Amino acid sequence: MPKALTNEQIKSYSDDGFLFPFDVYSRPEADDLKQKFEDLEAAIGDEPQERFRIKAQLPFPWLCDVVRNPILLDAVEDLIGPDILCWGASFFAKKAHDPRYVSWHTDSFFYGFDPAETLTAWLAFNPSTEQSGCVQYIPGSHKSQTIHEIKPDADNILPMAQNAIDVPLDLAVSAVLEPGQVVFHHEGVVHGSSPNNADHPRVGLSIHYVAPHVRETRFEGSTAMLLRGKDELGHWGRDPEPTEDFDMTCIKAMHDTRDLYLKATAGKIEAGGRS
Repeated sequence: MPKALTNEQIKSYSDDGFLFPFDVYSRPEADDLKQKFEDLEAAIGDEPQERFRIKAQLPFPWLCDVVRNPILLDAVEDLIGPDILCWGASFFAKKAHDPRYVSWHTDSFFYGFDPAETLTAWLAFNPSTEQSGCVQYIPGSHKSQTIHEIKPDADNILPMAQNAIDVPLDLAVSAVLEPGQVVFHHEGVVHGSSPNNADHPRVGLSIHYVAPHVRETRFEGSTAMLLRGKDELGHWGRDPEPTEDFDMTCIKAMHDTRDLYLKATAGKIEAGGRS
């Protein structure tokens, strides 16, 4: 018996590779998250997504609380099972009238998991609409291999500039979200987002979950947070837990992990990998 989703929603995720909207936070709670994000941005004098990627949650107790939110985890459990690891999270934010975009891509291009079964929960901190550049998806694209080309562009938020080729744009579905809502997606689904033409920023946190049988194949030392159930397979080490905001041990772990991902993906590109 599912905990949070209907059988129809679970089937829709399996068929399409994405599912939305799912309510996690009330509007006042989402406004509080948005304020925390703005306070973080003011404190560092820079965009959080420039400094906090791959394991953005680690240095901040309040973000660790977000990734282990029990309402969210109930839905995650319905999609990947009772044993849940969170191996990472990243901010994806665009300022008002921001020309930056996220090119059409699959997350699998940047990952090296076997099986390729990451579930991402993209949480909206404020309105994510077509005007503000919400995430868009190509239904069913996770069921076939996607080939990418590398097209560097200063306005592309993706660091490796991967672009999926032959994307059937006429099939694209816009995941319009209210603050506090989530869209779930499979790592193999083709997705991207357009520039923000709205008068307000568009802020989201992309949270990555796997079951313990999923393992990283490209490097040793992958780590995660065990959030629910058991992990008896030993594929994942344990992430440190923050004791305060800007926890230095956690910041080091975050940087070390990002370096591993960037190095592995750069090597894949250099070797001619495009899928």
